[in-house]
Amino acid sequence: MAAMSTSNGWERHVRVNFRELLGEVSDSVSTSHGSPASSWTALILALLYGGVLAALPLEAFKDRVNYLVYAQDSWYLLLTYWERGVLPTLANEPLWLLLNAALGSWLAPDIVVRVLIGVPAALVAWLILRYGQGHLFWLLLILLLPQVVKNHIVHLRQGVAIAIFLAAWHIRRQPFRALLMLATPLIHASFAFIIGLLGLSRITWFLRFAPDLRSLVFLGSGIFIGFGLEVLATSVGARQASLYHFIAADVSGLGFLFWTTVFVIWCLESRRFLREHAFESSIILFYLGTYFLVEVAGRVFESGLALVLLAGLNLTRWRRRAFLLLFVGYFVLQWLTRMAYPWLGFGVG
Repeated sequence: MAAMSTSNGWERHVRVNFRELLGEVSDSVSTSHGSPASSWTALILALLYGGVLAALPLEAFKDRVNYLVYAQDSWYLLLTYWERGVLPTLANEPLWLLLNAALGSWLAPDIVVRVLIGVPAALVAWLILRYGQGHLFWLLLILLLPQVVKNHIVHLRQGVAIAIFLAAWHIRRQPFRALLMLATPLIHASFAFIIGLLGLSRITWFLRFAPDLRSLVFLGSGIFIGFGLEVLATSVGARQASLYHFIAADVSGLGFLFWTTVFVIWCLESRRFLREHAFESSIILFYLGTYFLVEVAGRVFESGLALVLLAGLNLTRWRRRAFLLLFVGYFVLQWLTRMAYPWLGFGVG
């Protein structure tokens, strides 16, 4: 009887903590808490966003066949990596495989894929739309930006990891925040670099590095990783070692120019802004450092892009207007270059 009472008490404790955790995510998403009406608007738009993306034709888009295979064979793939050792297992996103294996054990493969599209997309949309009052138009543009929406159309694994990271970002209670963040590299490898940048930004903040020195550290880390990424991927047995050439071929330089301009605007805001958004700054500078070195620079950048854009909304006066003008031009240009391709560049050509 005593053991049963202890067990029941523990279960109640877990349920209470989980409810409090969900409440904390809900309450801390926005910098200024939204009214009940805006909360409902965010929820409805988020469900619509996730539902529409999940309802799109399954096999019309790139990589969907691979995701159907994951839904069927993830357990076999996980065992294959496990036979190669612990390090290759950890380097090949085991939580992604476990998630697919779990869902695939009781859902059909096509339903698994739709769940992995709709649920993370709705969560990302809700977290972004609850950012603050007065930003709804800009928040919708962020969600509809090709580099954001494609993570729920083509790069589904990355979309799941982004959803979990954004949820963790708005949790203040430890160890839940840390555990969720540390789980993301086990879903998508790009978050190993995002977590590394987060740790580096915390260290430079704690040591009170000046903005220029902090920027050099972030930029230098990008250059260092850019030169050594192939060796790192090969040494840990990551699947990316055989998928990428680890060279930045056919880059136009427009992305580099755009984000350099954005960072200059951030620098003109204030030292306090750079200090408060050291992590978001590190994402931009890491991208600039790897831009001309490796083709996967954009994939890492996309994992933190939403937070970068949200940080830009906190600029003031002419800096905010300049940033928003640049963002609109960037948004329009990205979609215009996709008009001639099947499903706006996301489809199977």
